[in-house]
Amino acid sequence: MMMPAAKPRRSQADRSAATRAKVIAAARDVLCAQGYSGATMHAIRDAAGMSLGAIQHQFPTKAKIMAAVAAEFSTYRIRVYREAIRRGATPRESMENLIDANFQMVSRPEMAAVLEIHLARRNDPDLDREVGPSTRRFDRRVRLWAYTILHAAGIREDEAHQSLQLLNNAVTRGLTVEYIRNPNAAVVERAIQIWKAQMLDLIFGS
Repeated sequence: MMMPAAKPRRSQADRSAATRAKVIAAARDVLCAQGYSGATMHAIRDAAGMSLGAIQHQFPTKAKIMAAVAAEFSTYRIRVYREAIRRGATPRESMENLIDANFQMVSRPEMAAVLEIHLARRNDPDLDREVGPSTRRFDRRVRLWAYTILHAAGIREDEAHQSLQLLNNAVTRGLTVEYIRNPNAAVVERAIQIWKAQMLDLIFGS
């Protein structure tokens, strides 16, 4: 009788990556359920189901965990936005796809978690130092994509459209808060469609 082959032992790198992923997922869930103040190291430990020592081996501080949550979501958003832009056959279609991809994030738990992190940066210098660099890189990437689309359409009013992008960010965050308070997808979707139509009209004309 042949014995089943033993499963190969995972490498240290694989184990480390699995631990990091588990901690990041636990932190995201705690942030969504309890907010930033409730996302203590002990709460994250309990949600992850591992020892505090194992967590601190990967993330010595809470700020580093929060930075990892924010960076992971930024990486995901960049991938989604890039693909959305590529699907557009014209600058207007690319912008419409980018707007759609952005507002699809409103209902994701990561969006609520990252919003909690950014609000907490005001009163936590360590958190601000950890989260700031990846946030600035993400913002620059999205601004560059928007400018590239606009310039391809022959639009050069950069200052006006920078203000419009700021307003769009505010609408995105506001709708995220509304979804947290009252997760009525139909109501949020109607608001998104109204704002999307306004944006496209302001940028490209009717």
